[in-house]
Amino acid sequence: MDRRFFLAIGFVSMLFCSVYQYSWNEFMPLMVNQFHETASAVEVAFALFVVFSTSFQVLSGRLSDIKGPRYVGLFGALALSLGLILSSFSPNVQVFYLTWTIGSIGEGTLYGLSLNLALKWFPERRGLITGLVSMGFGLGAALFNPFIAFEGDFRTPTLLIGLSALPLALLFSLARYPESLEGKEIGATIRESRFWLIYACFALSSVPLLVISSSLSLLGNYLNALDYTVATVYFPITSGLGRPLFGYLTDKLGRIKGITYVLIGSLVGVSLTLSGYLREGPELLIGVALIGITGGATFPLYSALVGDIYGPKYSASSTSILYTGKIISGLLGTAFSFFFGFNQDLAFILLYLSNLVSFIILMIIKKISLSP
Repeated sequence: MDRRFFLAIGFVSMLFCSVYQYSWNEFMPLMVNQFHETASAVEVAFALFVVFSTSFQVLSGRLSDIKGPRYVGLFGALALSLGLILSSFSPNVQVFYLTWTIGSIGEGTLYGLSLNLALKWFPERRGLITGLVSMGFGLGAALFNPFIAFEGDFRTPTLLIGLSALPLALLFSLARYPESLEGKEIGATIRESRFWLIYACFALSSVPLLVISSSLSLLGNYLNALDYTVATVYFPITSGLGRPLFGYLTDKLGRIKGITYVLIGSLVGVSLTLSGYLREGPELLIGVALIGITGGATFPLYSALVGDIYGPKYSASSTSILYTGKIISGLLGTAFSFFFGFNQDLAFILLYLSNLVSFIILMIIKKISLSP
């Protein structure tokens, strides 16, 4: 079977995975109104998504390296779909926590499998191909968010999107990884200090993206309804388009050099977002777009870096462990929301520090990688 077919499976899967993160800014205000809960109570579901989608990926990634992606993908597709379908019938926010968590487990499983279909089948163009697959993670929400905004409630969209995602189970029943791959055993990988430096760098560099994904409604509270809806559409689009763009550049320029440009761009995006919020100006929208372009590229680029260093054979295991760094990003994103409520200076200092520290760690990684 042509390996481009597996690339297509990964891309389509990512379209639906995106709902759990990039449609959250559309869903959250609707859930606040329909559950009659505070924003902070509803935000717990986003924190649960981050924790369960990332942590469960460790198990699913290891299983797929050993047994292949078919049955793991079937489980992930059913969990993702049922999470959305059951969420549409949630009578209260407590039940919603459970149903959204079920879907989050499926989302994390399919995200890891989709990315590794690219990593394992296209070793010669890891940056570009992982970027193309994960581009679906941004573009999916851009397709779904106008529909969610038009409906004006969360129940109908979650039901219909969940039903539409069910055919993913059939697609993953056809998926497989290539044979005769080489790579370092995961036990040896996680004993290297360099791997954990990459882990820390990824976790910190992802904080601005997680903040915008969960707290755009706070930062853009001065925007009118139309501008806010437009922002929730173009933010995932920019996130999606940045992935193959920076992936291609890192294939040509070198992975670490390309990630350096990503971190610089993210720092500029945070600065523009801060300026726009303080002045209630249009630069906030530019900053959000720049954070989308750079932030969306982080995990595909760091995954490609791990694939470059440790090989593709156990890449699902290594990248799934790497992805748990998103838990740290999510917790720091939650801390941003907490600080934002009583001290906005501290909130933005947190964003700047995450960028600066990740840049310092990246320079250490570069020095280690160049050492004989």
